[in-house]
Amino acid sequence: MTQEPGTRRERRELERQARGPAAAVAIVVVALLVLGGAVWFGKDLFVGSPTAAPLAPATTAAQTTTSPPATSQPTTEATVSETPTPTVDPVAAAVDECRSAWARQVKAAAAASTALREWDAHLDIMNDLQAGKISLAKAKKDWAPTTAKAPQHIAAFHSADRTYRSAEQRCALPENAPTGDEAKALSTCAASMKVVDGILAKARAAVEPWETHLKDQSHFKAGGITAIRAEALWRSLWQKGLKRNPPYFRAVAAGAKATCPIAG
Repeated sequence: MTQEPGTRRERRELERQARGPAAAVAIVVVALLVLGGAVWFGKDLFVGSPTAAPLAPATTAAQTTTSPPATSQPTTEATVSETPTPTVDPVAAAVDECRSAWARQVKAAAAASTALREWDAHLDIMNDLQAGKISLAKAKKDWAPTTAKAPQHIAAFHSADRTYRSAEQRCALPENAPTGDEAKALSTCAASMKVVDGILAKARAAVEPWETHLKDQSHFKAGGITAIRAEALWRSLWQKGLKRNPPYFRAVAAGAKATCPIAG
């Protein structure tokens, strides 16, 4: 049997000894709990949970950078200035056009004169032959110079005439143009151009049988037509020439004084 402690002092000592291990365990448990709580709360301070409010940033002085005001830089591009449209004097423009038109017309008229003088001489020889004034041999000899360069002269007339007509330039006084020497000159040139236009119209008609006769002669020499056919064609064109040449030469004589004061 276990012997009970006899005195109170002995019982206290026994109780103290009995509580020792339990108390030590309790102290250890409490210490662990305290340490665990500290670790838990410390974790939240440095990690933060998704629902935790973000920490406010430390207040710093506002760093506002003030940009210097823009200054105008010198441009390297050339300044483009609008060129004012020059005012065109209508009278001066009309004078230039008239001068050019008159030069083209005069060239065509001169070419027509060269071609038709040869044709007229050719007709006169035929007249003398038919009148018995010259022999056939004399006629053939006299005809040669009239036909030597005739095709080239006819071609030159057609070329100059086409150039003049295609340019469509005239001598005309602009509307509301002021009176003066240039205006009077334009009026004179305009009247003269009408006269020469009439001459050129008759020249076109007169040169046609001459051109045809030269072609027929070429065909005859090449053996394209017989002598009888060639003579028949020639007599027909001779009569046509006698009808068309006189009106042309009368127009030339009537327009001999046609002039243009502003001609260059």
